[in-house]
Amino acid sequence: MKPLCLTMEAFGPYAQKEVIDFRQLGDKNFFLITGPTGSGKTSILDAITFALYGSASGDLRNNRSLRSDYATPETKTSVTLRFANNNKTYETTRTTEQELKKQRGEGTRTVPVGASLVEIDKEGDRKILATSNSDATKAIEELLGFKAEQFRQLVILPQGEFRRFLMADSKERKLILETLFKTGEYRQLEDVLDAQAKKLKNSYEELSQRFTTLLESSGSSTIAELQAVIDQNEKACQTQESLLTKQKAELEKVSKALHEQENLFEAFTQAEKLVAEKAELAAQKAEINKLKEQLQLLEAAASLKTPYEKASQSLAQVKASQAYLDQENANLKIANEALEAAAQELTQAGSGEDLDNAIVALKEQAATMTATSQETTRLSESLKPGEPCPVCGSLEHPHPATVSAKAKAALEAKLANIEAQAQKLKQQRTTLKNANTKVAETKGKVVAAQKALDSANEISQQMVEEFKEVFTASVFTEQRTFLSLLKQGSQKTSWQNTISTYEKAEAALQAKEGLTLKQIKDKQKPDLTPYQESEEKARQAMTETATKLGAGQAQVKSAKALLSSLETTQKQLDKLQAAYGPIGLLAATAKGDNPYKLSFSAFVLQALLDDVLTTANLRLNKISQGRYALLRSTGINDARKEQGLSLEVLDAFTGQSRDVSTLSGGESFFTSLSLALGLSDVLEAYAGGLHLDTILVDEGFGSLDPETLDSAINTLTELQAGGRLVGIISHVADLEERIPTRLEIIPGQHGSTTKFIV
Repeated sequence: MKPLCLTMEAFGPYAQKEVIDFRQLGDKNFFLITGPTGSGKTSILDAITFALYGSASGDLRNNRSLRSDYATPETKTSVTLRFANNNKTYETTRTTEQELKKQRGEGTRTVPVGASLVEIDKEGDRKILATSNSDATKAIEELLGFKAEQFRQLVILPQGEFRRFLMADSKERKLILETLFKTGEYRQLEDVLDAQAKKLKNSYEELSQRFTTLLESSGSSTIAELQAVIDQNEKACQTQESLLTKQKAELEKVSKALHEQENLFEAFTQAEKLVAEKAELAAQKAEINKLKEQLQLLEAAASLKTPYEKASQSLAQVKASQAYLDQENANLKIANEALEAAAQELTQAGSGEDLDNAIVALKEQAATMTATSQETTRLSESLKPGEPCPVCGSLEHPHPATVSAKAKAALEAKLANIEAQAQKLKQQRTTLKNANTKVAETKGKVVAAQKALDSANEISQQMVEEFKEVFTASVFTEQRTFLSLLKQGSQKTSWQNTISTYEKAEAALQAKEGLTLKQIKDKQKPDLTPYQESEEKARQAMTETATKLGAGQAQVKSAKALLSSLETTQKQLDKLQAAYGPIGLLAATAKGDNPYKLSFSAFVLQALLDDVLTTANLRLNKISQGRYALLRSTGINDARKEQGLSLEVLDAFTGQSRDVSTLSGGESFFTSLSLALGLSDVLEAYAGGLHLDTILVDEGFGSLDPETLDSAINTLTELQAGGRLVGIISHVADLEERIPTRLEIIPGQHGSTTKFIV
């Protein structure tokens, strides 16, 4: 992980939005973080750790305390870190749980923790990886390969916690190594190695004995004598390699013979199966033949389907035409009956001429009566008492003349009756006319229906004759058989598929039978047991030789390691004995039946720690001017109870080793630094290992003497030359002169700000 850009807002002493762009460093990867006490140097480490894991860099600071005292009530505390990891770019943002001023009204509101993680490609497109606090932390752990606590021990080395990895107990150190080096897979090997434990035991015990003898003799023997032993063991390995090559060729030979016999055995087995399959197909043959006959009849029936349907349709048409003719004849009968009834009714009513004359006379009489009534009424209304009547001359008019109302009403009633009779006669004449029209129309339909019936009968007779002709020429003797097959037409595809499947199976069987019979011709079914036993014997011999060869090579490796150790110090020889010894006892270690009572995975962790110590001691030797070297404790109780991961420090001044807790403050500082750098180097050396691209150290340099400080700075300078980002926090004045590239923290009344000096 390498930080690219850090953005803080309302975080620690940084009240406003503060952006630290590490890309400004360019190729200057070694820089100093400076500033007065309390200005916010450690807060930068807190911000990086908080952005990644949601917690501060030190255990003494909680997330609530990270909020800036300078921040306004409405400003949210947040940290955004853009970083590179394995050639990819990521950006994570975190916010703390905090009390903020309500956007409306009085009072405050509680804002829960928030987190997000995105991946940014080369085009700037963002892919969301996590949107919750827990998911973001989990994703970060998977990306970086370790959790927050391990991050603070390997990358961010905070003030007061710098020495945690050095001073950690074996259990805690075991957890760190397992996580970083992903050694869980070695546990799976333990079950595999257990089966070979007995065979490996003798070989590894011999290696261990050789190692012990060499170690015991190395204190008084010369390097030339040790080299002679190494040369002798390498010749033995060459002999084993030559034997292994011959055994491998022999195994290939017997395996090839076994394979050939297995193929022959399989051919005999296949032939037996084919006999059963052939019998099964033979049992189906009669049914398939019957099905083929049915299919042929079905196809014959299909050829008669069209003439049959035409004949059936023509007969149906005849039936429909006859029904239509019968209906129209019935309609004609009804129309004639209606015509006769209308004519009879009209005859009874008379011609109607007398009725017309009566109507004319009555209308004239009514007109005369109306005129007389009007004149009489006028004269009656003009009479005045004392004046003579113009008709009778009387001066008195007790009863003026009037037209009889009764006579008038009788005349009007008679007139209305005669008019009603005239209207009824008119309707009867209309009904008779309509009846005549209906009879004429119906007669026309009857004639047309008769013609259609005659035509349908002619066509039907022709279609029936054509069907009889083709049916007589077909394979059918009974029409009901044909009709039955016609109804089964939907089964044609199913029958065809059944027949096709059978024929394919039959053809495949014949092909297999021919090939199989060719394989077993003039041969007998083999007995595989002798061939299997020969192969197993050859395989066991090769395995034993390979085991011995592995043991021998491990012995050579251990001896060479001892030779290297002899060239340094006797104590380093003892350390390498503990590191390489378990390699020769790998099988016994996997089983747990060994002097150390260790599992294979625990042994691997010891070997990894030894590699880390070897690398760490290269820097520790320089920084301490050759005085100190880290060793892994080899005590039986320690190896059994604490996984053999406890550390000691060898003091060249006294020639004795002691617990790392006895180191002074300055000594523990540069020892911890060497150990962290050694772990980082070993991690990157392993294929697929994690990359510790960054190391940030908070204080500790003030406890070093000038010479040790100079060695420590040189060591860190070497790191940045390899592309690793190295940042240190220190109040040591000499460092500002030694390290020109700085990140200055500038405190102010309203919070701190930062500035790169490159």
